[in-house]
Amino acid sequence: MKIRNGNRKYAQRKAISPIIATVLIIAVTLIAAVAIGGFVFGIFGSSSSSAQVSVTQQSLVAGDNLSTGTTTTFTCSTTPAANQLVVTNTGTAGTTVTGVTITWAGKVNSYTLGAGTCTVGAAGSATAVTSIIFPTTNTVASVSAVTGQTYTGTVTMGNGAVLIYTGAWN
Repeated sequence: MKIRNGNRKYAQRKAISPIIATVLIIAVTLIAAVAIGGFVFGIFGSSSSSAQVSVTQQSLVAGDNLSTGTTTTFTCSTTPAANQLVVTNTGTAGTTVTGVTITWAGKVNSYTLGAGTCTVGAAGSATAVTSIIFPTTNTVASVSAVTGQTYTGTVTMGNGAVLIYTGAWN
């Protein structure tokens, strides 16, 4: 087939066959549909891991949290204690506890880690359930804790998460 435009003659041009063009269009459409569907419906899983930590138990003893107390630190252990908060990780990555607060009698009392690290391991690890332990000379506000009264607080994690908890003094 010759194409003519006025007096000029152009060389004969060839195109791909309509069958090949149709097959290519269908293939590109299918690939795009699989890719979009995979991301929308989560077929292509995420490879990132994250910590999913929560405060699962509050057991703070009123007699150990006094206005005359001398300590503003905490320690961590996998062994439970009487004056403690328990944090549990159900996520796939570990993290650390960097700070704790207890709000009592209108005052926020801040506590720091006394020594070492406070690791909360990934789910299934030996440190996935960790006790944040307060000493028997713990300082709170200007009023000593009263059994049965409510307190609130936060646990700050190394990954930036802040856990909120509420409990009643034992």
